[in-house]
Parts: sequence; C-alpha cells; structure tokens
Amino acid sequence: MSFKRKKVWIILLAALSLAACHPGDPRLASRENFKSALQTYLSSHGDMCIGKFTWPIDVSYRDAQARSANSLQMPVMQKMGLVSAQQIEGQGQPVMRYQLTDAGRKFYVHKPIQSLTPQGTMLTHEGDFCYGTMQLDQVIGWSPVREVAGQPQTVVTYTYRIDAASWTRNADMRRVFPMVAMIVDSGGTLQLKQTLRLGDKGWAGEAATRY
Repeated sequence: MSFKRKKVWIILLAALSLAACHPGDPRLASRENFKSALQTYLSSHGDMCIGKFTWPIDVSYRDAQARSANSLQMPVMQKMGLVSAQQIEGQGQPVMRYQLTDAGRKFYVHKPIQSLTPQGTMLTHEGDFCYGTMQLDQVIGWSPVREVAGQPQTVVTYTYRIDAASWTRNADMRRVFPMVAMIVDSGGTLQLKQTLRLGDKGWAGEAATRY
C-alpha cells in the first residue's frame, strides 16, 4: 500500500472513530454540522444586493435615450420612495441626480462587498443597496471529504429562502429588476453549492466560494 493511500485510510478511520465516539463533535462531516456552518456563513455573507454601490447616481439625457438600466430603474425607485431626484447641469446637458431617501438608506448595507470587473479583477466597495438576506432552507447533500492544501474540505449543496423587502413584490420594481424578482421567487427550489473547510473549531465557509 502506498504512503498516500495509507494516509487516506488513516483519515477515514479517524473520522469513523470520531463519529462513533463523539457524535456531537463539530469536526464531523454531518448534516447538523454543515447546517450550522451554512447558517453562520449566510448570517455574514447572505446579503442579496443589486450592485448599486456608489450614490448619488446620475442619469444623463444620453442614458435616457439609450434606455440604460439606471434610466429605467431610478424613476421606479423614486416612485417607491427609495430615492429622490434633482435636475442638475452636467457637461452642458441636464442630468437627473438620484439620492437615497431616509427610506432607501435603510436598505444600503455598509460592509465590504466585492464585484467582478469585465477585466476579471475584483473591486471592493464600501457597501451596496440590498433587497433581502438569504436564509438556509435545507441541506441537500455534500461531496466526499477530501484534503486540499492540507485541509479537509467538502462541497455542500443546499436550498435557500429569501427574506425579501416588501418593495420586491411591487409589479413595476419586478419589471425593471427582473433578476431580483427571479431570485426572490426561486427561494426553496433552486440549489446552491458552498465549499466548507474544516478548521480547529469546526466547518466554515468562505465568501468567494458560493456558486
């Protein structure tokens, strides 16, 4: 038997021994432990946002002519009382400037949030406008535990539900934010996968591994 295969058998036997002697051990690969790890992960990384990181947002005449996303979405957000509008001058043409209202600021989450640029690099923003939080629905299953860079890990499959803001049910908002409507409606049906790694205190997820 090769050393590598012998090492795998030792890890498996150790896991079986832990399961038999310590059923409540947080290091075990079990549904309850993965459930707890996912709940902890989603409590920190479960914000569902629309990618409007920086305010105010200006909509130019050219944007309106091109029917850009902001030109369609901002008036609806204004109608919902989430933003206010003021016309200003910008490079010789009128520009509509949208600011978050007191009601809108309740949905702006101030925490580091990353986005992927078209060039494939990551940008970190100070916050984002969010429409709800993801909650764990149920753990569906997980892949066999394997060692990666000296650390046991697995990929857990789960379903989720969305604790969504009431304005996500508005017909106009759903029309101009179709992805938001789709995600809110998918709660309890679509599955996600999350990599969990075993540390000294048990299983935990990382922000960049949800897919």
